[in-house]
Amino acid sequence: MKTKANTMKTKARITLFGLVMVIALCYANFANAESNVATGVAAQSGGSGASAMLNFRIVIPEFIYFRVGSSGGTIDTVNFEPTADDVYNGTAGIAATAGSGAVNVRLVSNAGGVRITPSNNSSGAGLGDGGGVNYISYAQINSASDDPALPAPALLNSGGTSVDITPNVNANVTNITATWTYTYNNPADPPAAGIYGTAANGGQVTYTAAVP
Repeated sequence: MKTKANTMKTKARITLFGLVMVIALCYANFANAESNVATGVAAQSGGSGASAMLNFRIVIPEFIYFRVGSSGGTIDTVNFEPTADDVYNGTAGIAATAGSGAVNVRLVSNAGGVRITPSNNSSGAGLGDGGGVNYISYAQINSASDDPALPAPALLNSGGTSVDITPNVNANVTNITATWTYTYNNPADPPAAGIYGTAANGGQVTYTAAVP
């Protein structure tokens, strides 16, 4: 039969054991930290003191930011409306109706060299008028850039020509802005009248920037 004295001794042992564990944990945490103790002359004024060190680390993720046209989720449209004289004469270099076909482009990356590849949804046929018969080739649309460090890929019915971008900040970092300008060249034989392109009829181009 347990007495009151025995119960108190048991509680005392449990309390003492708990205190020992707390002290041990505190000591373990202290021992794992970078620390030093200065004594004697080192601790006095003008002495070397006690030193402790910390390590710092910064982790930067790889990324590619690429914009062609307006910022945000807007997909811009480059619209050409040549006159009858332009079409009849096969005029080259016709400017777009809005902004003269000038599109703002920006590429920012810290992943090294970047390759820009154009593709389109025309299934290799070009810009159609919706009837499944008449098409205008993407080769009739010229692409030009005002910065050779960020050239505009040439467009083709099969997609386009990839361009490789060399980092311009250091060996791995790119931060370039440019203006890509598009013009339209009539073919020798005028196309049939109609509205060619739009996203539904092969008129949407996707530019993809990726690490090659």
